[in-house]
Amino acid sequence: MDGLDEQDDVRTSVLRLVSVLSVLGVGGIARTEDDHLDAMDELGGPDAYRAWLASALLGAAQAEAMTADRLPLSRDSRYAVWQRQLEAADAGTDNPARRAELIQWQVRRAAAQLPAIAQENRADPIPLATAQAAEALQVLLAVGAATRGAVESGDVRRLATQATRLREARKALQAAVANTDVLLELLGSVDL
Repeated sequence: MDGLDEQDDVRTSVLRLVSVLSVLGVGGIARTEDDHLDAMDELGGPDAYRAWLASALLGAAQAEAMTADRLPLSRDSRYAVWQRQLEAADAGTDNPARRAELIQWQVRRAAAQLPAIAQENRADPIPLATAQAAEALQVLLAVGAATRGAVESGDVRRLATQATRLREARKALQAAVANTDVLLELLGSVDL
């Protein structure tokens, strides 16, 4: 019975995602049951298809949010808009652990392409510095989640267990600074 419930959950989720994507006018989305099955096979199964649809929805929502973020809003209004995003993701002020998890996920997802960009632009130290800084930020966010409350409670042991990760973050940050310095030195040698 669990297998049927799981299939129903996937089917419901897929249909919901397809419906929203259709309303947003996102193209390339399967419309018929056979098309959905073909897409699932092509992508590697129902979970991969569901993830693909969710990512397509996220991309469409991000495009809308980027446009909206360009609007002239007061600081308070912008903060309220961003709070609404957190609340919609069940990561409002009443759920700090979920908020930290969401931020970690956003950074990880945003930074995923940075190493590839750095690889494509080997002569430019800034993409590499960006990837290194993003790596350090991800580690620091993980340390923050692992040690949440440790400072207030004086839990030195929990803090100490993260020393290796903190050194890892510092090393990545130092590498980012070194690569930034490379470009600053190059610019310093150019007579503008």
